[in-house]
Amino acid sequence: MARKGQLDADGSSEFRGLLREARQQLLRTVVMTDGDLASLSDHEPGSLVEDSARAAMADLLARLEGRERHELDEIQAAQARLETGSFGVCEDCGATIPLPRLRAVPWARHCLGCQARDERPSDVRS
Repeated sequence: MARKGQLDADGSSEFRGLLREARQQLLRTVVMTDGDLASLSDHEPGSLVEDSARAAMADLLARLEGRERHELDEIQAAQARLETGSFGVCEDCGATIPLPRLRAVPWARHCLGCQARDERPSDVRS
């Protein structure tokens, strides 16, 4: 990383690719035909989209289950963080999220310490 929260050009490209692949893999689990997938892959977040493409995305989102919808939202949020320069920074403590964690879960919002703390039952937290 170039500096805290900032990836160099190679790192940005790597994570753009990982997030794009994660998004495509998730969409493959719910898309019925290759034609549906082809029409969606042409319309990445942030590009102008025609009304018919919006309708196709709305139809796809209607087919998503809760977990898949949440995961897609997390991937899109990570893509936005990558564009704004806040990708790889823990949202709770501000520490840099280690690259191995980001490579395993590119949409991670928290470092392992904060994630573990957040997942503990409330009666165990101090």
